[in-house]
Amino acid sequence: MNFFSKLILRHAGLILFVGFLLTAAGAYYSVQLYKNLRTDIEELLPTSVRSILDLDEVTARLESVENLAVLIFSNNTIASKKFATDLGEKLKKAPSKIIASVEYQIKTELEFFKKRRPLYMELDDLVKIKDYIKNRIEYERSLYNPLNIFTEDELPEPYLDFRGMRKKYDKKVSAFSRFPDGYYATPDEKKRVVLVYAPGKVSGYLSIQRLKNYVVDIINELNPKSYAPDIEIKYTGGVQNLIEEQAALLKDLSVSTIIVILLVTLALFIFFKNILATIALLLSLFMGVCVTFGVSYFWVGYLNANSAFMGSIIIGNGINFGIIYLARYLEERRKGKNIIRATNIAMTHTSTATWTAALAAGLAYGSLILTGFRGFQQFGHIGLMGMVFCWISAFSILPSCLVYFDKWFPMGEKKFPSLNVLSFFSYLKFFLFRPLWKKHFFSRTLANLINRFPSELWAITFIITLLSATQFVLHYQTSIIETDLTKLRNKKSLESGSAFLWKHVDEIFQRYISPLIILPKKQEDALAIAEALKEKKAREGKTSSIAAVQSLDDFIPRDQLRKIAILREIKNRLTPRLLTRISPEDQKLVSEFLPQEAFQPVNINDLPPLVISKFTEKDQSIGKLVLVDPPLDNSLWYGNKLINFIKDLRQVTDSIAPGTPVAGTLPISADLIEAISRDGPKATFLAFIAVILLVVFFFRNLKTITLVLFALILGATWMGGIILGFDLKINFVNFIA
Repeated sequence: MNFFSKLILRHAGLILFVGFLLTAAGAYYSVQLYKNLRTDIEELLPTSVRSILDLDEVTARLESVENLAVLIFSNNTIASKKFATDLGEKLKKAPSKIIASVEYQIKTELEFFKKRRPLYMELDDLVKIKDYIKNRIEYERSLYNPLNIFTEDELPEPYLDFRGMRKKYDKKVSAFSRFPDGYYATPDEKKRVVLVYAPGKVSGYLSIQRLKNYVVDIINELNPKSYAPDIEIKYTGGVQNLIEEQAALLKDLSVSTIIVILLVTLALFIFFKNILATIALLLSLFMGVCVTFGVSYFWVGYLNANSAFMGSIIIGNGINFGIIYLARYLEERRKGKNIIRATNIAMTHTSTATWTAALAAGLAYGSLILTGFRGFQQFGHIGLMGMVFCWISAFSILPSCLVYFDKWFPMGEKKFPSLNVLSFFSYLKFFLFRPLWKKHFFSRTLANLINRFPSELWAITFIITLLSATQFVLHYQTSIIETDLTKLRNKKSLESGSAFLWKHVDEIFQRYISPLIILPKKQEDALAIAEALKEKKAREGKTSSIAAVQSLDDFIPRDQLRKIAILREIKNRLTPRLLTRISPEDQKLVSEFLPQEAFQPVNINDLPPLVISKFTEKDQSIGKLVLVDPPLDNSLWYGNKLINFIKDLRQVTDSIAPGTPVAGTLPISADLIEAISRDGPKATFLAFIAVILLVVFFFRNLKTITLVLFALILGATWMGGIILGFDLKINFVNFIA
């Protein structure tokens, strides 16, 4: 290191100039990197994972898979209905690049199916109705035949369980008929929702913000308060979730970075009691961090929800090397060594230890590169580069700064630099910190404790280690991986934001409105998959994780020609003369049951546009989509139930059409949990091996190696005992620790 120390002493100005240029460039590209922040949960998984491949295929084939839900609250139900109508119609005129489609009512669709209700009944039930009408007519004729008064035999009165039959079909259409006047609203109409679907895959903050801004501008143009003074507008749904998570993440990043910088600066100032030395250290750290993220812009390209916090972590870890160098430098200067000698000693005696520490931390991070989890991979790349660049800046920029600062304000003096601007801080430090921070207070106290009570310390260590090891035995078999991903959501969103407001959407629809999407390449495969899943649901009964299965075939009545023949027979039996004998209420029921539309077969092209659009792909092919609703109570978010549910779905689909996409939030969540469970132990093992090899390579002394690794294992054991003892769950964010 003598060569490097001489180089720095001779060319400190040039080194600072080059460092300034690198820092400026790094700062610029760091900003660009953080602008490309992606909070989507799928950005954490490997691109080769099935849920990601499935999502990519589905979003490439469908117009939209995500929405922004506009909630409308008002006690004035007439005004809120008018506002929902006006808003929906205006949003339908939006460019297709901004809004794919809009839904706020299904009045047309309900009317369509109501007029063709008999065609959607089961054939057996229609036969029962036909037979009942036939027998009823015969019974009535027999009852009112005057000749029958001489017969002793009495015909049994025909019976049909109309109530049970109506209950059966009301249950099937309850998901749609509950909407008042066909509008998406609660029964009291005080809560309404307008669903605005985003085109294609919702990715990129600018695209989703553009959609949200467009909707907000239209709402402001309509002026909701002009419809009703009490009207309120709230936003929820997948688009709003991404906006809120992005905003919360950026806020947390800013706050955490500021807090880290302030705390680090304060700690350095208190410890070194020299503001110029603190500034020099922070400048070198700033260069290391900026260069790290500047290179990451070209190496990684973007940040996800996991790697976004690397700034605070690199600041906290990267400053250690500079602290050790600066402490040794100031120590030598205060002993009376000149700048040249102090620089040489500091670099020579701290380079190996700090370089070892930098590589140990860097390789521990770098081991994450070998995992398939993108959330870990980015951490590994940025963490490894961060430790290397921070060490380089600590042994280039920091010494160069100290050379100039020390010439201007000698740091060998024990007295604080007499600067007018800093005189207040000088006196404050002298009166507040001097009495508290005596020289070597902590180190001497700790050394005295170790020398006086070694046996007691060993006993305490043994007890703590034993208690920690006991926690491994008692709790390691239980699930330590956090499977409830809702706990990782933004707290504000859960308490008052999008996640909190979603309960109103559930109240309106009473079903899962973002179902899992199964999208085979053939229509016959879609029909087979839908039937297989319906059979699975029927076998499992109430314990099934499948709430509903829907395909386009469900909207096309089966056995239509036979049903129409039965309806004609029923109509022929109910002659006008016979109808005059029944009550007006029954006549109304007959007219509703036998409208003209019920005698015409229903084809795909006859279905309402909203229904067809749900099952239409970008290439205009229709009918290859299967929708699977999970339970509304979110019971699938816990334990291995979610993983098993997704495995079952994939097994059913693959048995019919191998490789069929099964896309949605739940498959991504299941793969995320599995990825953490698989890559977590792998990354930990690789990091440990890397540290062992590094320690062996640098120290090459069995006693030193044993002591270093013993301390590491001991600390890790205690940490593991605390995690297991307090039932702390490991997730894709805190696993890095």
